Amino acid sequence: MRSVVAFVLLIFCLSVPAASAPLADSEFRTQDEILFWMKNYRQKPAPSRLPGIVGTLSRLGAFQDPDAAGIYVGFIAGVLHDNPKNAPKFIERMTAIPPEDHWIVVRAIAYSGLPDWSGLLRRFAPKMPTRSVMIEAFNSGQLPTLSQFEIPEKESRWDRIKSSMPFRKKEPERTVLEPSPAVLDTMWGYYFATGDRWPLDRLIALLPWSEDRNDAARLTIGSSTKYTLARYAARDMKLLGTVKEMRPGVDSKIAPILDEVIFAAETVEVGKIREQATAAINELRSKGPAYKRKVAWWGQLGEGAISLGCVVAAVSGAAALGIPCVVGGALTSATLRYFAREG
Repeated sequence: MRSVVAFVLLIFCLSVPAASAPLADSEFRTQDEILFWMKNYRQKPAPSRLPGIVGTLSRLGAFQDPDAAGIYVGFIAGVLHDNPKNAPKFIERMTAIPPEDHWIVVRAIAYSGLPDWSGLLRRFAPKMPTRSVMIEAFNSGQLPTLSQFEIPEKESRWDRIKSSMPFRKKEPERTVLEPSPAVLDTMWGYYFATGDRWPLDRLIALLPWSEDRNDAARLTIGSSTKYTLARYAARDMKLLGTVKEMRPGVDSKIAPILDEVIFAAETVEVGKIREQATAAINELRSKGPAYKRKVAWWGQLGEGAISLGCVVAAVSGAAALGIPCVVGGALTSATLRYFAREG
């Protein structure tokens, strides 16, 4: 009789769906270990581990701050994109994480670039009911996807005058994804997962912002982009080779800055780029930039931008502006903390 009961229990256990199994990857205990694995993922891709990795990250609290989780969003999206046949199975298992973390699954699906990403959101919406508004916002076009990333042109004085004229017919606003520290991290995560060139193309296009001496917002993004590109290329020879291959096709405004990145990576003199960023911030101090009138802008960029906001405030004597100084975040904001510590 006992053997019959044991056999029945065994059959029952084997029949339990994979999605109900514990969602975790026992190899990793910290976020740093997972980040290291992600950066080296393309050397030995293991897409089937994605649900377990997501479960472990959820348990570690990696998704509690969306502004600091861009690297994970991009990586998940990239793995889904490269594995369209298995994507539904991976998503099914990832929905086993706590409901408060379902936002990352929704965003990764929308950012994946899969042909039927919208259909996948609708398919798995019943398993993520607390994110129904977010799912509908992506499907209706209210929220931008990664493919809608655009670099806004700097508004001229005449543009500002025209926009303020009475009875001027306003053009309908388009839904676009604009640069931010979280978006930069997302681009890097997608690149780590896929090795595709298009994230690099977008990052390289932001390099001229590192030379903007009149706009702290652009200087923030541009300096972060320049530094992370040089830092990763110094440690990843394939990335460095790809950047060098892309060099002949870049715009004339970008070419000299990209040359600096390539040289810094090849000579492992990445610290000089940090020094240049610090010097640029000091230059803003002497010019009295317009960002003092745009303090609210920092609130739109999340923890990474706020971190650099503290640096800018410190070197420009603007601490009285009351910018909340939070140190933390993902890869991009880590760059900014490096400026603060060493600058």
